[in-house]
Amino acid sequence: MPLNIINDKPTTTLAPPPSIGPSSWKHILKLLGLMIVADGKVFKEKVDAYQDAMMELAVVIDPSLVMTRKMVFDWFVLNKTDLTDIIDNLEYDSVLIDIFKEIRNLPHKLDVVTAMVKIGVSDGEYSDKEKMFVKKTILYWNVRGGEAFGAPAPRERAAKLAYATT
Repeated sequence: MPLNIINDKPTTTLAPPPSIGPSSWKHILKLLGLMIVADGKVFKEKVDAYQDAMMELAVVIDPSLVMTRKMVFDWFVLNKTDLTDIIDNLEYDSVLIDIFKEIRNLPHKLDVVTAMVKIGVSDGEYSDKEKMFVKKTILYWNVRGGEAFGAPAPRERAAKLAYATT
């Protein structure tokens, strides 16, 4: 390999550091895991959707993260009792707020909400408690779908439309 005297910049680049740490992944696993047990029934479709959602989030949030479907499944199996206890205790609001606080700086909130909905509807039934979890997440994080894609927020679109018709 010839030595390039003119170009003294290193040819290798370091990967950027991950946007979130291991404890944040634990909270994401927990938040999405609550969607599986929210209505008191655990179906294979929900667990499969959970695994799919976590794999998609891993690729979107940190492509260098080593996460397998088996690891996600094992985490759920090991924590299923704790997740069920949270739902049965009716103190899930405080747990949700703790989760939201821990991952408040997550840059991919809309992706997490989308994953929650995918898990909720995967069994063909979108229960009231699942809807409530999604709604609380959206409200706490103040997630607006249009902002994530560079589109104006709904009020701005309405104002622009009203201005255009006058």
